Amino acid sequence: MTAGGGGVAGRTTIILDAEVLRAQTASLGQHGALIARAASDAGATMPGTAFGTMNSYLPGPINALAGNADALLSIVGQMLDHMRDGVDGIFTAFDTIEAEASAKIAELEP
Repeated sequence: MTAGGGGVAGRTTIILDAEVLRAQTASLGQHGALIARAASDAGATMPGTAFGTMNSYLPGPINALAGNADALLSIVGQMLDHMRDGVDGIFTAFDTIEAEASAKIAELEP
């Protein structure tokens, strides 16, 4: 799909490769799902006796770190979802513009 226009600023042409955009959307979706699984795993907590009675002070800070990692990975997953939605939105918008322009041109042709 392409877009361009007249005038000095319109001398540029935008070419969007549908297959590349679909592949990018799929890749972002796959990576988002992978990050979501990692966030779930990172947030797993360990019991207070994980390192034995003498080292019972260790699980608390480790669990806090795991919670922070879970939160960070969840945010990264959300960002990937937004990026996927944005790429898909660009593709849809340009596809609509191209279809409407083609329809108008077809109306003008004898």
